[in-house]
Amino acid sequence: MKFSLLSAIALFAAAATAQTNDTIADINDRARELKEEASEVDDTELNRECHKQNGNYIPSLKAGEYSTSAFHNCFRTVDQIYEFTDALVAQNPKLLSKFAISKSYKNATIYGYKLTKGHSQSLYFQALQHAREWISGSSIVFSITSILDDITNNKPTAADEYDLYFVPVVNVDGYVLTWNGKRFQRKNANEVDLNRNWPTPFENPDIPPKESGIYPGPKPFSEPETAGINEWLQSKRGEIQGLIDIHSKAGLVLYPFSDTREPLGGGFDEKFEVLGRGLQSVMGPYTSKPANGFYLAYGVFPDYAFREFKKPVLTIEIAGKTWAVNVSTIPTQGLEVYKGINQFAKEVTVFNGGDVKPSCGK
Repeated sequence: MKFSLLSAIALFAAAATAQTNDTIADINDRARELKEEASEVDDTELNRECHKQNGNYIPSLKAGEYSTSAFHNCFRTVDQIYEFTDALVAQNPKLLSKFAISKSYKNATIYGYKLTKGHSQSLYFQALQHAREWISGSSIVFSITSILDDITNNKPTAADEYDLYFVPVVNVDGYVLTWNGKRFQRKNANEVDLNRNWPTPFENPDIPPKESGIYPGPKPFSEPETAGINEWLQSKRGEIQGLIDIHSKAGLVLYPFSDTREPLGGGFDEKFEVLGRGLQSVMGPYTSKPANGFYLAYGVFPDYAFREFKKPVLTIEIAGKTWAVNVSTIPTQGLEVYKGINQFAKEVTVFNGGDVKPSCGK
């Protein structure tokens, strides 16, 4: 009787865990936030002080040396991110251009940057769906500068085979809030988790309430941020060959699916395993695995993108211990992401049936 009771309890616990992984992740996030709140003001103010010491980065910009710019010495506000990247556009008008991809809840324009050498196919990279993950946005900007440096210095790069689209700050409103008293803001200004607002064929058995950090919104694409990005991606359906969504801080390379433990089938499970190992081989202390091995999550970008476009889609979870990381990690982890992007270009060609691997990266 004792064994049967314990077995029943264990089975019930396992079933409950399978249904509430996302909620548990939310509880863990809340606990981490409470522990990190003490550093919230210091982190923001330290970076504002850093800006004062590293404020002359535009006049000193030099082709071939963008990745060593003082811009990368601090985490930057959204205005500084756009100012800096706009300066790169001005210096490289044949390579780099700016475009509007969507609008935010507060009607701010969400910008992206296209790095092109005239290819017919492209790759797409985005960061900061979750506003507090500053290192994800800085890593995209660092990657842009590193690839531009490679082109100037005649080094092989991902841009040799694909045009590259970068969106440094998806959650513009939320990111502004992180600089103004809400350092650990995850959701958008409408208090919706953008990375739960994408369509999924599965219903979350434990729908998070509005006050939850992972509240998905009333329906998929309820938020202008996700709706606009979807519309833009649909317009590039025949062009985009692979996509990466950048987050922090788990040190993982994740591939679909997050919302089911069922295999993808059609040979895709094996392809993604090879793709993930490829990035893991160049990025350092990262582990590659299916996203459902991290925790179950419903309405995430990679699941939507793979189902919609049937192209390779990954989440890079940049390695780290907290969201408020030291500025010294900006070039270090930016380099990890840059290497991952270059390797992704190689792997995408193979994943999609190409015969030749592009040679790119430092």
